[in-house]
Amino acid sequence: MTYEFYKILHLSGLICLFFGFGGLLVATYAKVQLTGPARAMAFATHGIGLLFLLFGGFGMLAKLGIMAHLPGWVIAKVVIWIFMAAAISIVKRKGYIGWPIAILLIVLGATAATLAINKPF
Repeated sequence: MTYEFYKILHLSGLICLFFGFGGLLVATYAKVQLTGPARAMAFATHGIGLLFLLFGGFGMLAKLGIMAHLPGWVIAKVVIWIFMAAAISIVKRKGYIGWPIAILLIVLGATAATLAINKPF
């Protein structure tokens, strides 16, 4: 697989992740009870997004040849990934709060992007 393939996979994972968050967050904030298939779609896109992010990210690292010793920015992105994995539970239980959760998720996504682009440490 090429570096470009892993990058597209990684970005597709990002789209899926936030698609799942958005669907569940808006429904919870609006106090709308999601039906079984709609709820499954929100959780499935979140999970698929996480997998695509993980495989795409580590695939790119392998193509760059930096898998032997992971830099600090990669470890920080993995920590953000773990929080994003658990955040679906927060959205499900506390989604009625709305904007603060949405802003938190956006800030985490922007932080992960900043780490990947700037590679500060």
